[in-house]
Amino acid sequence: MEPNNLNEWWGGQPDGLKQAFSLFPDGRWKEADLYLRINIRNYCLLKKGGLLPEDKDRSMLSEIVCELADTELCRANGKTLEDMCDTDGAFLEEYQELFNRIYDELEMRITDYMNGQSKKCNNESKSVQVQV
Repeated sequence: MEPNNLNEWWGGQPDGLKQAFSLFPDGRWKEADLYLRINIRNYCLLKKGGLLPEDKDRSMLSEIVCELADTELCRANGKTLEDMCDTDGAFLEEYQELFNRIYDELEMRITDYMNGQSKKCNNESKSVQVQV
């Protein structure tokens, strides 16, 4: 998918979705890694359409949240990931706790928003079935 198409998709999303992925107000969205933007878009479309099996939902969400948390941790500390990790690639103790808090907050926001959207779509499809 072309970056411009991703930007158009993001621009057309409701504020609630943008706030759930709170690290990406419009200006920063364009600076995000293309792979992450594609993953966010795919996750949102699959989740909203009810096409995401639970195991795939969890793995996609974890990958997205991990990258968002990494990005926010770097921004908050003004350091690269390499500067905050040991030689084995694990976070140094002083950064691990902050990463965990950021991760948990993002995961909660995204999950709450997306589950609300899924319920809304399910209720709309039920009312359409009843009306037919």
